[in-house]
Amino acid sequence: MEENTLYDSSPAMFRNSPFWFVIDFIIPIVSWGSLFFWWSQVHQFWFLLGVVVPIFGLGSLFFWWLQVVNTRLTVSNERVGFRRGILSKNIREVFLSDIRSVEIDQTIIQRIMGTGRVEISSAASSDAEIIIDGIPDAYEVKKIIDEHRRHLKK
Repeated sequence: MEENTLYDSSPAMFRNSPFWFVIDFIIPIVSWGSLFFWWSQVHQFWFLLGVVVPIFGLGSLFFWWLQVVNTRLTVSNERVGFRRGILSKNIREVFLSDIRSVEIDQTIIQRIMGTGRVEISSAASSDAEIIIDGIPDAYEVKKIIDEHRRHLKK
């Protein structure tokens, strides 16, 4: 039987942590806007602060984006794969027939935004083999895995 991809996604940025996303995005805009608006009255300290703070905010947003883009959960009709990393890679795969449990954890914000933390445990380990936070439609992932596990048992 040919292996088909049933689900493939990276964690969500805004939907998983809307507060931190807004903070990382709004602070640079407010800092640069205030510098532009009060340019003639800006003291050297405030000018430095108005330049440095946005760089940290945008830098944080950029590194967060890099982490999200290079993290991936893939579910096929045979296995679940997890891939993370840019320079060094961490790749884990669990065959559907070896999966013991799939757990979904959600904070109140994640429930509202439709994301969640997926934990997949195999029969070979007492701990979760794959843990990934911020996955869009986490319940859909669990449903797909459970449905195809049932097909394998028949």
